[in-house]
Amino acid sequence: MHLYPVYIYVLLFLKHALATQITVGAIFYENEKEIELSFDQALREVNNLKFFGLQFISIKRYMPTNDSFLLQQITCELLSNAVAAIFGPSSKASSDIVAQLANMTGIPHIEFDWKLEAERQDHLNHQMTVNVAPSLSVLSRAYHEIIKTNYEWRTFTMIYETPDGLARLQDLMNIYALNSQFVKLRNLADYAGDYRILWKDADETFHEHHIIMDCDPKSLKELLKVSVDFKMQGPFRNWFLTHLDTHSSGLKDIYNEDFKANITSVRLKIVDSNPYERKKTRFSQVDQILGSQMMLPILIYDAVVLFTNSIRNVINSAQQFYPPVSDCSARFSNAWIMGSSIMAEMKSISEDDVEPSFKTENMKLNEFGQRTSFNLEIYKPTVNEPLMIWTPDNGIKVRKVNPELETSATATDFSVQRKVYTVVTHFEEPYFMMKEDHENFRGQEKYEGYAVDLIGKLSELMDFDYEFMIVNGNGKYNPETREWDGIIRKLIDHHAQIGVCDLTITQLRRSFVDFTVPFMQLGISILHYKKPPEEKNKFAFLEPFASEVWIYMIFAQLIMTLAFVLIARLSYREWMPPNPAIVDPDELENIWNVNNSCWLMVGSIMQQGCDILPRGPHMRILTGMWWFFALMMLSTYTANLAAFLTSNKYQSTINSLGDLIEQDEVSFGSMSGGSTSLFFSESNDTDYQRAWNQMKGFNPSAFTSNNKEGVKRVLNEKGDYAFLMETTSLTYNIERNCELRQIGGQIGEKHYGLAVPLGADYRTNLSVSILQLSEKGELYKLKNKWWKNHNVTCQTPHEVDGDELSIIELGGVFLVLAGGVVFGVILGIFEFLWNVQNVAVEERVTPWQALKAELLFAIMFWVRKKPMRISSNSSSSGGDKSSRRSSASSRHRSSKEKSRSKTAS
Repeated sequence: MHLYPVYIYVLLFLKHALATQITVGAIFYENEKEIELSFDQALREVNNLKFFGLQFISIKRYMPTNDSFLLQQITCELLSNAVAAIFGPSSKASSDIVAQLANMTGIPHIEFDWKLEAERQDHLNHQMTVNVAPSLSVLSRAYHEIIKTNYEWRTFTMIYETPDGLARLQDLMNIYALNSQFVKLRNLADYAGDYRILWKDADETFHEHHIIMDCDPKSLKELLKVSVDFKMQGPFRNWFLTHLDTHSSGLKDIYNEDFKANITSVRLKIVDSNPYERKKTRFSQVDQILGSQMMLPILIYDAVVLFTNSIRNVINSAQQFYPPVSDCSARFSNAWIMGSSIMAEMKSISEDDVEPSFKTENMKLNEFGQRTSFNLEIYKPTVNEPLMIWTPDNGIKVRKVNPELETSATATDFSVQRKVYTVVTHFEEPYFMMKEDHENFRGQEKYEGYAVDLIGKLSELMDFDYEFMIVNGNGKYNPETREWDGIIRKLIDHHAQIGVCDLTITQLRRSFVDFTVPFMQLGISILHYKKPPEEKNKFAFLEPFASEVWIYMIFAQLIMTLAFVLIARLSYREWMPPNPAIVDPDELENIWNVNNSCWLMVGSIMQQGCDILPRGPHMRILTGMWWFFALMMLSTYTANLAAFLTSNKYQSTINSLGDLIEQDEVSFGSMSGGSTSLFFSESNDTDYQRAWNQMKGFNPSAFTSNNKEGVKRVLNEKGDYAFLMETTSLTYNIERNCELRQIGGQIGEKHYGLAVPLGADYRTNLSVSILQLSEKGELYKLKNKWWKNHNVTCQTPHEVDGDELSIIELGGVFLVLAGGVVFGVILGIFEFLWNVQNVAVEERVTPWQALKAELLFAIMFWVRKKPMRISSNSSSSGGDKSSRRSSASSRHRSSKEKSRSKTAS
């Protein structure tokens, strides 16, 4: 029992003594102490594994400088020592002599640092070389996916320091084929004398807000410190650092409130530690090196694990180990037999079958020995905060962090603090206006409008502050200089972060700025002057004839009346005895006096006829001609009256764009350089092209500098000018001015959106917030507030159909009737008074008695027979004689009137 521990130690000693020893070589530069420590640690952990059956011994050689001849000598020395593999050197070596010698002797050569990938024809010289560092081509593709797919940057500046760095950016250079307008490429070596020139160009010349930089971590701190003075670390600036060792640059030492830019970088994703693994209480220097995630130390660790597990599998399958026997003078026929098998195993081994585990995730090599499978961790190097994971197969996904592994103490991230957005806009009703009492307010409170309320609601949802920048317009494009002005210019120059107003989303603008989802849908329509309704004419029944026609008709009737009287007096047939019972009268009477002749003319015109007619042929011919004239005039009047009834309602001859382009009396235009003019100029529709050509041909020019000028021109020219504008602004102006109207329906479909600089990372959040406002009905409420709520009430006159006349237009007919009635009544009164006077004289009574008697009899309407003397009722009894005389006189007068009446009939 007491000898049992001794047996164990004996067995372990024998196992160690009988273990197969394998020698490996490694080449380091003198300042690569961390890499060497990691190499030793990997071999130590492999040798400590139980039942591994192999013992690895290392031979390390050091390079003071980059000397190809010395490197060849060191390699040959290692080969003469029967090494089974050579690790290194790092990328500081400019020669591939190690790979060529290893290829000649069949000794596996394992690289762990970036190397420019060999051309296909050079692979024959590197058949025995593998590299566990990420392939530059795949790494470049990863950066391309991060920048274009995830970050959605469309314009940026790339800065590189070394050829390796340029190779890592090669896919990014092909995004826009190095279009200088979108992608700028700069070499740090060109600014080695003064980095301030680089950042001054980036800020003032490029107006760049997206920087992609690949440089050595040791020079990164100085570069970023200098950039602070040129506002390159301000809010809304975005940096992407591509070196996989950026986290080791010590950015935390200079990180402060001046660094508000969003800085991200990438590094190799290491294998997450087992949360149930026993934690070390003491950390050695090599533990700290491996824990820092520096690329070369962890990659050489993985290189050792890859080789040792591969050679173990090959030896286990071959049941014995054949040590290499080679030197630099050996030929290909003397190459190590097991070397090719080890190479094949390293290219096919699975990361699940190795002990110990790899430090980095997704370790796989392709047929050429290049590592095309690896995972990248996207993180913030300023606060060491992991964000996302990139994998070759699945692209980018959000990193799931284990809360147990998170440290409680995290650095302050100044890039996520509340930002102040500069919102660029211009004065345009109802989007952006000054309050009527703006003198009583300060700052943003003196502005009002749809855009002001919209930005206010977005700031509440997204938790940001804002300030307004006012320019002259939305932005016009000059095709000659290829420059913009207005809102678009400020966004291109990154002087503002959001552009808002009646800003239409167009393809041309999208080439220079980005847009959010639309917050308003609209179209194009025609604004025209609404003529006030004509005042109703009370004598509209006279409209069928011109005034001179009525005058001629009156003169014709007067002349015909006089002619009728004259010719009747000349005609013997028109002279008749007063009493037809008298055969041989003493005198003859002519009934065609002025009164009867005028009555015949009027009755003919009115088509009512007359109770007396002419007897002579010439008189009848004259009457017939007058009847013919009356028939023609009445028929013409009736026809014109019907036409007048159907056209008395005002109807505009322009009701659509087609009507507008078919006429030449009304000119029309749009805002110069705006989206409306762009719509017509680029449209393939025939009518739209005709409209555009006509607009260009008007003199004076039909184009305006802004919408307000166009509305003012419509009002001033009072129907001689029409303005093509967007329906939102058109509706707003119509609601507030009763002299304006819309012609036709909506032309095309357009959208308003918020504009942001190209690739702005907050565009998505703005779009989501706009959708939230739309779903809650807030956008609808805002539009009603600024479009519908106003103090203008237009009085719409009552309009009747075209085949009707209103009471006002027929009022003249009633006035004529009333005038005739009044005239007849007055004439009757005068005749009554004249008759009273005659009665008073003939019957020898006072005028008052005669008036009283006649008026009383007229009131007694039920009495149907009138006595010869009615004034006797009011006379005294003593006046009988006078009454009788008066009665005799009345009978004589009455009989005389009766005879005249019979003669007239």
